[in-house]
Amino acid sequence: MSHNYTNDITINRAGSSKIDSVDFENLSFGNTFTDHMLVCDFKNGEWETPIIKAYEPFLLDPSAKVFHYGQAIFEGMKAYKDDSDDVWLFRPDENYHRFNKSAERLAMPEVTEEIFLGGLHKLLEIEKEWVKKGKGNSLYIRPFMIAIGPGVIAAPSTHYRFMIILSPARSYYSGEVKVIIAEHFSRAANGGIGAAKAAGNYSAQFYPTKLANEQGYQQIIWTDDATHTRLEEAGTMNVFFRIYDTLYTAPVSERILDGITRKSIIDMAERENIKVEV
Repeated sequence: MSHNYTNDITINRAGSSKIDSVDFENLSFGNTFTDHMLVCDFKNGEWETPIIKAYEPFLLDPSAKVFHYGQAIFEGMKAYKDDSDDVWLFRPDENYHRFNKSAERLAMPEVTEEIFLGGLHKLLEIEKEWVKKGKGNSLYIRPFMIAIGPGVIAAPSTHYRFMIILSPARSYYSGEVKVIIAEHFSRAANGGIGAAKAAGNYSAQFYPTKLANEQGYQQIIWTDDATHTRLEEAGTMNVFFRIYDTLYTAPVSERILDGITRKSIIDMAERENIKVEV
């Protein structure tokens, strides 16, 4: 994993590591975190120096905007380790660009490439031992930004916090995924924030997903909000359908997240002369 970022980062290492206490063969997704995290605040119209420090809780004012108006965005990506102990990322530049598109849509400041990608590479260098080799093993990466400025007036914050936390992971699903097609509830609508990776998009789908879980389904395939006749995407993934020798997937729109794996599948299919209709 090489890079050319030269940004200034303050590093305060944890006094000890908890890695030896982790059972990497029996991980529950998203519940175990590495020793360090990256934190960077936006204040007075500019980003401060990012800090890599011990993973720990932090305090927020009860009136912080994130609690009242939901200014919160995130990305999800993974790091992998090959047999030569080199750590690899999958198209992280795409996550960086999508993150800033989400920021713009929620009236939040864009994060610089040096902070997002440069900070991520430095954090992964420090936490390299948490990336395990072998099929199914990865280190889940969660960059996110929240509005931490105080005040309950309905207006964008002027103070934000960008963070990256890391979590060792195995497969998100342990087997086949059983899905149900949405016929009433909607994930997003035209003119809304469906194309942004915003926290509110996910909290709004928890209730219908809970109902689906009670019927024995793991996920919902969402449909268009107007007619519920067009298949769009699932709660945790974009979807493709193979009909004979053609792959079909929904076009990117204001309602659909511009998936990075989706882009890659389309690129690979075209390279292999597999017909794709969007």
